[in-house]
Amino acid sequence: NKTKHAKIRCQKRGIKDKTINLLFKEGKQIRQKGGTAIVVFPKSKKPEIEKKHLKIKNIKNAYMVIEVDEKNLTDSRIITTGHDYKNVHKKSHKKSHRKRHRKFH
Repeated sequence: NKTKHAKIRCQKRGIKDKTINLLFKEGKQIRQKGGTAIVVFPKSKKPEIEKKHLKIKNIKNAYMVIEVDEKNLTDSRIITTGHDYKNVHKKSHKKSHRKRHRKFH
């Protein structure tokens, strides 16, 4: 279930449906405000994913932004997709660290 924008981005960035399906299956959600989430492959799974899917270019660096469907994740609307979202793990770690830190004050 892609938005018009997501369809264009997938086409221009060479992101195949197989990659999107893998993101839904193996990906990690990083929740954001407004009911959206960034879905990326966890760092620990990236080497394994890349080995299994050598034919898919830049698969380990793929990401998508979705409007989360709480009932069924795979029914979530895809807002956009892309490659090489390097700081996503770093940002999610900082946010969770801040939250933990605040609890102790």
